[in-house]
This record gives sequence, C-alpha cells and structure tokens, in this order.
Amino acid sequence: MIDVFKRLMEQALDLELTVRFTKRDGEWFATLGDELDGLSIEELEEYRAELEARLCDMDDGEPEDMDSEEFEQWADVHESLEDLLSEVEDRIDELS
Repeated sequence: MIDVFKRLMEQALDLELTVRFTKRDGEWFATLGDELDGLSIEELEEYRAELEARLCDMDDGEPEDMDSEEFEQWADVHESLEDLLSEVEDRIDELS
C-alpha cells in the first residue's frame, strides 16, 4: 500500500494535482484531484490541514527499525507528503 501512496504523491507533484487520503475501516485510500492552481486559498488551507493530519498519522506509525525496508518505504512516503505540503504552502503564499 505504501508504494501506491508514493506513486500517487509523485504523480500529484508532477502534475501539480491534489492527492486526497481517506481512511475507512482501517484501510487507506488515495485519489488524485484538482490542480493546485485551481484551488482557492480556503481550499488550499483545508488541503494543507489534511496533509498535516496525514503526516501526524504517519508519525504515529513510524517503524522503529530505521535500518528496515519498511522504514525506508515509510520515509519515502513521508518525504513525498512533506514535498506536497510544501507545494501547497508555496501556492498559498503566492495567493496571499
């Protein structure tokens, strides 16, 4: 599942699209959405809050073994989320 999230985040960054995460019945889902340029400041701020929440969720599930492949995958996804969050914050700054 981590590979799916990572691939979606990379696609979102390349295409400047949003990527929405939801958790239902213990399962994560992700979808690509609107272009960042098309979102209002309010929508961008909501999206920023959503990304921050996902990062907090990920932090809670950080693997303990920093030398494991699981940790490496987790770190890649975490970094991709941080990159996407940075893109959103840059866009908010442009509109402010």
